[in-house]
Amino acid sequence: MTTADAHLLAGAYALDAVDDLERAAFTRHLGECPSCAEEVAGFRETAALLGAAVAVGLGEGFRRRVLAEISQTRQQPPRVPGAAAVPARRARWRTRAVIGVASVAAVAAVLVGGISIGLDQAVPGRPVPVAEGGAVAAAPDATTVRAAVAGGGSVTATASRQWGRVLVAAQTLPRLDAGHAYEVWLTGPGGPRSAGLIGSDGIVEVALPAATDGVAVTVEPATGSLQPTTPSVASLTVS
Repeated sequence: MTTADAHLLAGAYALDAVDDLERAAFTRHLGECPSCAEEVAGFRETAALLGAAVAVGLGEGFRRRVLAEISQTRQQPPRVPGAAAVPARRARWRTRAVIGVASVAAVAAVLVGGISIGLDQAVPGRPVPVAEGGAVAAAPDATTVRAAVAGGGSVTATASRQWGRVLVAAQTLPRLDAGHAYEVWLTGPGGPRSAGLIGSDGIVEVALPAATDGVAVTVEPATGSLQPTTPSVASLTVS
């Protein structure tokens, strides 16, 4: 993946619309590109705000309206000073990024037009603030678990098997030096799978594979790791 390719993956990465190799490569890129890191944080914040919508039954009409908005919404990749033109063979990167960003914009347009926005959503067991539970908190089967971190702070995981999503939120974790970052892992019978680095917004939301039984957080190099290299600072069981 070239630098020009990587810049086009911000939207897809924020929506978890990348495969494992692309995720690992873009995670490393984030450690070297403040522009992409800021863009990913903005996409995730938008997705979390959309999750504050009051839960309603969504019919086929909703799907048609979203698809119609996507077909009419044109998005451009971020301007990168000095970046070369992207060859035709890399068009699939541009298409995926445009679809990811357009999807967020389209859903926002539909929600603003027809659904009121609330401040809090409840999950079984206790209320969870939207900023902590994100879009997943609106799922009817959402559950939340929390683990304290040695040295201060905590990690919360809000998961929905029905929606197939999990949001991990970090609160006031101990500060790391510039060469390290907190990385989230989904654990299960197949071994740990990286879910990405915890950015400045403190949240990571990704797809939740059926075999996943837990979430762990480790301290890794700032560019991320393909497998954990240090003991977990937090481990949570996902029901």
